Amino acid sequence: MKIVRIITHPYTVIISFFIILINGEAWGGFFLLYLLLGLPYGAIHSVLALVAIIILILNLHKYRRRETIKACLLEILGVLLLLLSLFLFFYNDTTHYNYGTFYFLVPVITLGLFTILAVSSLIMNIVAIYKISTKEHFHNLNS
Repeated sequence: MKIVRIITHPYTVIISFFIILINGEAWGGFFLLYLLLGLPYGAIHSVLALVAIIILILNLHKYRRRETIKACLLEILGVLLLLLSLFLFFYNDTTHYNYGTFYFLVPVITLGLFTILAVSSLIMNIVAIYKISTKEHFHNLNS
């Protein structure tokens, strides 16, 4: 169970998001570089990623992980925003400049790793919401 907590930890998801390798026609790099380059221009994928990271970090430091439904929902929102940011990065690339990412093994592995970690985090938070709600329902029945 300890490995699951590490895999689904928000910092693990954020780091895996940052280290996604992007392969462009002329040059490539980590997704963090593309996020930082897009922020001054207000690129939607950069703004969404920034909002998601702020939500995940503040949620992690304000609430105990998966102890309240609100904490779980905020973590789900943060992970969904990270996924949306990545989707919009490739979707808004009308010139297909960064599509080389999908043709090389290492970038695909980093994309897959992030996707697995993000989906695992979503599943664990949904399970936690179910456990919390059934515990509260059971507690209300006994009261």
